[in-house]
Amino acid sequence: MIDLLKSNGKFYKANLHCHTTVSDGKMTPEQVKEQYVKQGYSIVAFTDHNKYEYHEHLKDDNFLPIGGVEIDFQIFDQNGKRENLRTCHLNFYAKDPKNVSAFEIHPAYNVLLINRYIEKMTKNGWLCTLNHPAWSLQPTNDVVEINNITAMEVYNHLSQIIANNGHSQDYYFSYLASGKKTYAVSTDDAHCIASPNGTAVDVGGGYIQISMPSLTYENFIDAFSNGRFYASSGVEIKELYIDEETDELVISCSPVASIITKGATTMNPHVLSPNGDITYARMPMRKIRDAHKHYFRLEFLTLDGKQAYTQPYYFE
Repeated sequence: MIDLLKSNGKFYKANLHCHTTVSDGKMTPEQVKEQYVKQGYSIVAFTDHNKYEYHEHLKDDNFLPIGGVEIDFQIFDQNGKRENLRTCHLNFYAKDPKNVSAFEIHPAYNVLLINRYIEKMTKNGWLCTLNHPAWSLQPTNDVVEINNITAMEVYNHLSQIIANNGHSQDYYFSYLASGKKTYAVSTDDAHCIASPNGTAVDVGGGYIQISMPSLTYENFIDAFSNGRFYASSGVEIKELYIDEETDELVISCSPVASIITKGATTMNPHVLSPNGDITYARMPMRKIRDAHKHYFRLEFLTLDGKQAYTQPYYFE
């Protein structure tokens, strides 16, 4: 059996992108924790805009804060005024949250400069994700040229609910098809906008389920670096493995309407149900290999638009 989820213990629900009153969020770090704990989360990365704080005091036996920061790259005119043509937002997660390096604030948008920035930060002990390229209005050729990202947001909940451009699967498809490798994440990008009942309306829409032997910072960094997680906006993947005896892909999940394989081509072996009641499937690996020569991944879709995304599996 080849476990495509790379299970290494329990799966923990995690949000990797949110903002607090440290920058432009509407709730304090303590209130943000409360919002996420109520929805069954065990891990939250605090990624305030251009400001780093590690909220270690929020840690307990059932909750792990991750130290992070979101860096914004902007286009400026000749007078130094920001132009809203396109932008690039990157999240950086500290491998050692108590020992972080300084970082430049408000860099200019330029792919060469972005790559140099990521290279410097990764050498100094940070992991990087590319955030919401659809919302950022980034050209696809710019995204494909970005290097050294651990993951890319394929779904950003806040971008979806306020601007209807939170889905970035096409960017992810192009990035992998170019020959580069990175993982897929779903996030909230929550600013904790409260409804009249006090619940943040932008919490709980995008997350990852990450497998770790226990809830420690070191285990998180190891699991995230090695892709032991899947991304979701509401679909649970219970099992995903290759049965080597029958040469079949075996899938178990919460009810969905379709399970689609994705690779570097548009040929997509899939399972469909008009009733949205698929919870188990076996797919011949022969068909998947014929359609996708180098790698494949899966996308799950419910009738009401909830999705899940696995990490790429490379045949070599």
